Amino acid sequence: MKNQIYIGRQSIIKQDKSIFGYEILFRQTEENFANVTDNLYATANVLENLFEVGLDRIIGDNIVFINIYPHFLDNMPTDLLQKEKTIFEILETSEINEKSLSKIEEFRDIGYRFALDDFVSDPIWEPMIELVDYIKLDVRQYSREEINKITNSIKKHKKYEMKFIAEKIETKEEFDFFKEVGFDLFQGYFFQRPEVLTDETLNPDYNNLLSLLKAFQNYDSIAKVEKLFKNSPELVFRLFKLVNSVSYTFSAKISSLRQAIVILGYDTLYKWLLTIILAGKSKNNPKQNPLLELAIIKSKTMEDMFKYLGAGDTIADKAFLTGIFSLIPAVFQKPIGEILEYLNVDETIYKALVERSGELGYALNLMDALFQSDYERGNSILSNFGERITLGDILKINMDALIYWEDLKNNAL
Repeated sequence: MKNQIYIGRQSIIKQDKSIFGYEILFRQTEENFANVTDNLYATANVLENLFEVGLDRIIGDNIVFINIYPHFLDNMPTDLLQKEKTIFEILETSEINEKSLSKIEEFRDIGYRFALDDFVSDPIWEPMIELVDYIKLDVRQYSREEINKITNSIKKHKKYEMKFIAEKIETKEEFDFFKEVGFDLFQGYFFQRPEVLTDETLNPDYNNLLSLLKAFQNYDSIAKVEKLFKNSPELVFRLFKLVNSVSYTFSAKISSLRQAIVILGYDTLYKWLLTIILAGKSKNNPKQNPLLELAIIKSKTMEDMFKYLGAGDTIADKAFLTGIFSLIPAVFQKPIGEILEYLNVDETIYKALVERSGELGYALNLMDALFQSDYERGNSILSNFGERITLGDILKINMDALIYWEDLKNNAL
């Protein structure tokens, strides 16, 4: 089902008032506040929405600050984040022990950076200070004298350069003062109140998610994984949005579902699916959208049509994706061109969807005629394929696709 998503963003400012980065905040509605009762859920929700909306759209070329507990790091798809643009904020309620320190060291060694959020002057935090690059201080929590004492103490014992971020700056006087005493970065209402960004997403069937999660966990064959994805148009669409969101890692246009799976890899996709489950939206939306049910039948018919034509797996894979994406505009009530801006699809698929050109475009027109029972038009479109396939063949292929979908429903997908 279609679902509205929300994500909060507040800028972090340099001394010259230019933007250094954005802290990403948990939000559940357009109202600009968070009611966090489960930190794992909140972190998963932020990451899921980051990938869904797209990192470039949210932070551009800036740095992203993400709140996290150290023990969350292993189960989150952190490798989808650019190391040089990501700073993990260790929450002040984190448990500081040998395990959490070791986890931070491990991620530092591969290039991630860390900040301490709402720093508390307590000896228990001293081992952590040596592992982070940024410390955030709430200027309303301490007196200015106390803040000077804390920063000077840290600077004296720190083995490498540390940057300090002043939080909750609300006046020009506060900004000028903390800039004068050596703070590097600033955050607060004086510069910008948090803003809430919104977008729409598709919630996959919860049982489909669990089946895919198990398949990745067991390292099942890619053929089985691909088949499970094909049973969930929502996940196919979101997978391609994910590929686009992290497209800095490669430049190739995606022409098949299998290609997208291989590029991202089993471990990454496992953690991505786990994040969606932890964010919890699918549990509340178990009913399949009828348009997405139609997408399965349509894409299966188009895929099997090109297999019947002997066109090879490459064009059949493209036909499947073309069928899936052709119904997404009806779900979101947006033009196909606007949707494809966020999908890294092959040029052949793009032209078929936007221009209805090429054999895939003819196939889309054929499906429209078929579902409208306009067999005269269907026969006319089939002339583009010569005598390789008849309308009777198409109707049989479509019937097989309907049977395939009924089998899926009867076996609980």
